[in-house]
Amino acid sequence: MILAALAAVLTAFAVLAAPARSADPYTVESNIPYAPANAQAGSNLLDVYVPKADSAKPRPVFVWIHGGGWFTGDKAGGTMEYKAKTLVDNGFIFVSVNYRLSPDLAGPKALSKGRLIFPAHYLDAARALGWVNKHIGQYGGNPKKMVIGGDSAGGQISSLLATKPAFLKARGMSTRQIKGVLALDAVGYDVARMMTPAYRRINSGFQRMMFNAFGTPAEEKRNHRWAAASPINFAGRTDPPIFFVVPTTSPDRWVDAHVMARKLGQRLGLVSHRVKTEHAGVVPLLGNPSGDMGVTAPLMRFAHAAVNPVRYTPTVRGTRIVRAGRDGYGTFRLKFSSKPAARALICQVDRGVQSVCPVAMKSPPGLHRLRVWAYGNTGRAAGLTTVKLRVIR
Repeated sequence: MILAALAAVLTAFAVLAAPARSADPYTVESNIPYAPANAQAGSNLLDVYVPKADSAKPRPVFVWIHGGGWFTGDKAGGTMEYKAKTLVDNGFIFVSVNYRLSPDLAGPKALSKGRLIFPAHYLDAARALGWVNKHIGQYGGNPKKMVIGGDSAGGQISSLLATKPAFLKARGMSTRQIKGVLALDAVGYDVARMMTPAYRRINSGFQRMMFNAFGTPAEEKRNHRWAAASPINFAGRTDPPIFFVVPTTSPDRWVDAHVMARKLGQRLGLVSHRVKTEHAGVVPLLGNPSGDMGVTAPLMRFAHAAVNPVRYTPTVRGTRIVRAGRDGYGTFRLKFSSKPAARALICQVDRGVQSVCPVAMKSPPGLHRLRVWAYGNTGRAAGLTTVKLRVIR
């Protein structure tokens, strides 16, 4: 019953996208081989959604890597036409890719010896990105300005490719070309955590899926894969930023998002959106005209900011020299702003805690250093101002 429910969750939205209609803002170049054919028919193909409108300069590129537990899914599934229209309407060329899959969890080859396993899925996705890097210019795209992403397994694959340079380096690319990642309920930022008995008690169906894609405990002893497959082990402040969409029913993924955002130097509140739905409910949200639960707008703000970075200039106004009061502390009442307007202004006095800039700040007598960071839609600081404050007796 657990496996049946899991399969239903992962395939509920894997329906074929309708052919491009005359009202669509794009034409579709379908089933383009990015690698030689292999034993899994169609796994070496991608689709390019080419905007009909002219552009004075090459467009940024969005590459979608589908989810499905590493064992199911397709480049044309999951309401892909909605996603493509949204990204094209927002100025991107949209690309959707297939990759080789592990055995069907409900089939006889699940967990079988010699099955397709990590890192095959990732090598294929990297190869697809390598094709995009070399050829997207023919379609009017800019390979130096890519955003990648996907749902579930696709979000995790995207995150690992963006944080572990070896995959893209093998295809003549740099992770610097990836300007951002959209992770819609990405599963498996910390693969090893999902392999524990404690996690099995939470979700044995998902754990079996992870065993199928990354190896059982016995297989891990012979060939270590779990750590190498976990983006949480590689994420750093120089890696592309990530936007996290997490359902409220997945507290473990919310914990992972906190850790990833911290490692990436992001403020999670600026690059996350929690939705009241199950895992499968996240898949059709991006660009869905029937209801997106508020997902599309923040994702697009993030994508625009990722490919068009903004520098902010924080400004501090008010008296910077104050006299200590009866309690021995001086109170600064300052006004903070930035040009252009930032999403958040974060203050730190001396070596104190960083926090949202307050209306009033108290400090003991002496000279103090106030630092003000401006944060934009990528969730990272993109401007810093330092001022001196003095409290006299």
